[in-house]
Amino acid sequence: MANRGVAREVEQQLAARMKQGDQTALAELMDLYGTGIYRTAVLLMKDIHLAEDASQEAFIKAYQRIHQFTGQGSLYGWLLTITLNQCRTWMRKSAWRRLFYRAVPEETMIPRPTEVDHQGPEQSFLRQELLGQVYQLPYKYREVIILHYYQDLSVYEISEYLGEREGTVKSKLFRGRALLKNVLEKEEWQDEGSG
Repeated sequence: MANRGVAREVEQQLAARMKQGDQTALAELMDLYGTGIYRTAVLLMKDIHLAEDASQEAFIKAYQRIHQFTGQGSLYGWLLTITLNQCRTWMRKSAWRRLFYRAVPEETMIPRPTEVDHQGPEQSFLRQELLGQVYQLPYKYREVIILHYYQDLSVYEISEYLGEREGTVKSKLFRGRALLKNVLEKEEWQDEGSG
C-alpha cells in the first residue's frame, strides 16, 4: 500500500491537530488513508454499501477517540484496528438483516477492478474469481487472508491489529489457505498463465 510509508512526523502532526479539534486534519487523514481503509472494508464485508458506512464510521470514531491514540505505532495501524472492529460490528448487525431482506445481487457487492488495473482481461477475470472465492470463506479466515495478501501485513502486524497471538493468526492463515485451496481444487480452478 503506497500510503503506509507516510512519515511518522506527518501522522503525529495530524494526530496533534485532531486532538486540538481541527476537522481539516480529519479531512487530510481521510485523503491520506481513505482509499486503503475503504478497500479493506469492502474486501472484508463483501458489500460496497456496508463497507462505505463502516469505513466512514471508523474515521468518525478515530476523530472522536483521537485522545486514545498514544503515538506508539502508526496512526494508520490504529485506524486499521478501528476499521477491523467496525467491520466486525457491522457484520454482526447485518447478519440478522439478511434474514429479512432479499439477497443483494452479487455484482453490487464485489468491487470492480480499478481503472489503475493494467492487467489483461484474463488475469483480471481470474483475480476477480479468486476474490469471489475468498469472499466465501468464513469471516475469521477471510479477515486474515485479506490483511495478509491484500494489505501486505505481516503476521506480527495482523496479530497486533487484531489483538491476537501470532500463533493464532498463523493458524487462521493456514486454515484459510487450506479451505481456499480445497474450493479451488474442487472447481478445478487454474491460473491460465501457470500452464
